[in-house]
Amino acid sequence: MTPGKELLKEAGRKAFHQLSLAYLVAYHLLGYPRIVRWMIPWTIFVLAVETARLHFAGLNRFLFNALGALARPEETSHYSGIVYTTLGAFILFLAFKTQSAYVAAGLFCVSLGDTAAALVGKSFGRHRIFGSKKSVEGSLACFIVCACVGLSTGFSLTTALAGASAGTLIEFLPTTIWLNDNMWMPIAVAGALRLCAG
Repeated sequence: MTPGKELLKEAGRKAFHQLSLAYLVAYHLLGYPRIVRWMIPWTIFVLAVETARLHFAGLNRFLFNALGALARPEETSHYSGIVYTTLGAFILFLAFKTQSAYVAAGLFCVSLGDTAAALVGKSFGRHRIFGSKKSVEGSLACFIVCACVGLSTGFSLTTALAGASAGTLIEFLPTTIWLNDNMWMPIAVAGALRLCAG
């Protein structure tokens, strides 16, 4: 696949990834604790469908054909990003409850910061970090976007930089079944903001 086509596919994935902001919209519309009562059955549903997909080849093929290029090849045998995004949002709601600035910053960072890292890294990434697939350019883009998110959600510059550092670190770390940036990035960002803000 040519670099242009690969970048186009990644842009499509990241456009779909913006649907994670639906959790933020739901949080503001429903408020806490009502959002938790909605998230419990939704999280169970997502886990049930994804688990069924991994155990039934026909369902797996159907869902992947429906998603087309939006799905990553490795997700045919592993949970997809929707599981981790859903769990991350749910934990974020439980941890920060009515502290809406932290919730907003966490979800905007995983949505926009992760997208910036991927698109800038694939477009302009030339300097690999420690031989990994991640680039200095992609990580820098993630850091700048997350810092801007922190500032725009009302935090001081120092606090915003702390949140951006935490988010960029999580985005940089290699993805495993237990460490997925879709899940841990919003929690790490909000946690760093809270610690720095006192």
